[in-house]
Amino acid sequence: MNEFFQNFLTQAREVWTRLSPNQRFGMAGVTFISIVGMIALLIWAQRPKYEVLYSGLDEDDSANIAMGLQAEKIPYKAEQNGMVILIPSDRIPETRLTMAGKGLPRSSGVGYEIFDKVNIGVTDFVQKINYRRALEGELARSIETVRNIDKARVHIVIPEERLFTEDQKKPTASVMLKLRPSSEPDEKQIVGITHLVASSIEGLEPENITVVDSYGKLLSMVGAVDPMVKLTAHQLELRQRMEAYLTGKVQSLLNGVLGQDNSVVRVSAEIDFQKVDQTIRQIDPANTAVRGEQREETVQSNEQETSSTSSESSITNFEISERMEHLVQEAGSIRRITVAVFINHTYAMVSPPEGGEPVRQSIPRSQEELDNIRLIVQNSVGYDPLRGDQVAINQFSFDTTQLDRERELLEQAERREFWYNVTQKVLLVVSILIFVLFARSLLRSLKILPPKEAAEEGIETAVPIEEEISLEAQKRAQIQEQVLIFAKEKPANVAKLIKTWMVEEEAG
Repeated sequence: MNEFFQNFLTQAREVWTRLSPNQRFGMAGVTFISIVGMIALLIWAQRPKYEVLYSGLDEDDSANIAMGLQAEKIPYKAEQNGMVILIPSDRIPETRLTMAGKGLPRSSGVGYEIFDKVNIGVTDFVQKINYRRALEGELARSIETVRNIDKARVHIVIPEERLFTEDQKKPTASVMLKLRPSSEPDEKQIVGITHLVASSIEGLEPENITVVDSYGKLLSMVGAVDPMVKLTAHQLELRQRMEAYLTGKVQSLLNGVLGQDNSVVRVSAEIDFQKVDQTIRQIDPANTAVRGEQREETVQSNEQETSSTSSESSITNFEISERMEHLVQEAGSIRRITVAVFINHTYAMVSPPEGGEPVRQSIPRSQEELDNIRLIVQNSVGYDPLRGDQVAINQFSFDTTQLDRERELLEQAERREFWYNVTQKVLLVVSILIFVLFARSLLRSLKILPPKEAAEEGIETAVPIEEEISLEAQKRAQIQEQVLIFAKEKPANVAKLIKTWMVEEEAG
């Protein structure tokens, strides 16, 4: 190995001395560019991948986190005026734990950790203020865990205690929410936040809590809405959910039968929200039974006359059959369902009578197919003719211009992406080929190509004498090894050959 390295250095030194100044400059430039390219490639491949550590920071939190990262000697990047901090992705978990141990970020305010340090000589007023600050900070942290909410601030007003109950005022609270981009909390989240705050403070009622967003928009409507309006909104929501459920059932069936975007379904459900509690009493006069009978007989005689009269009366009590029914009908039952279904025509390529290229033409569906679809729709929504349910099915030729345009734009974008990737790879290959050809032409101009390629190019290369001697020694050793192998395998033939040589020498 050392001999090979020394020979290589000797040959390189000899070649370098034979080069002209221009050739030396060109070879040095190629070597320098190659080394710089390799180093740049290695640096680019080994550079750390930065990901978001924290986002939506204020100035104080951003400055404190930057100082903490510098103290820990962790590289970082600040973007969006310091609101976003990025660090290497492999160090995010441990860094977040370290920052949390330092109480960063502190955007949600101070919490119960304010009482970790015991301060001697603190007055009751300061203790009350600290307790309120801690409660506000803990509530803000809890609210920030809600989906779609980025930051939160809570303000609590707890009135002083009064001597008389009628003079005591109720506590109030206000909550400011900073929502995430392109998001908005729904009514249930707002109600949940108000009840969360109300349950955390003694004597606070949900209607005394105000919730606004960062734009000053009022989000809480608790206590400001009439109970009947709330009930109506709940009924409307229940009806919409029922209609959406039935629409989804029918639409999924039709998509499986007709294909995607070939049908449109709309369901209208009338729901009975009245709660009925009634008692029905039915009497059947035709079905009677004798319960009891009483008979009385009276006899009257006349003393002057020998005649007498008698009378008889009877009282019969009948039992009349009756039936009592107590019915309780809960609210929310379906009163009536109407379904409207639009179905797209089928399409086929039809050749015009005068000839030419086929044209895409819509073909109406048969009545039998429409009847089968009607039966499917009726069974899926629970069709009941006694309720007056209706199902209307009509077929049209849908306007798919916009859909075709969007599909064409999507295909164009996919094609551009495909050709961009292909072009990028081709340019990479071409760059490598150009570099190889340039290096080859430079080496050819310097006449230091390998022997095989030099022979193809018609360039003579000098082989050192030591290399020629070593080649002859290798050939002689190979011949001796083959002779030994032949003698071991066929000794009789070798003996005959030696005798033949001896006879020839004696004859000579």
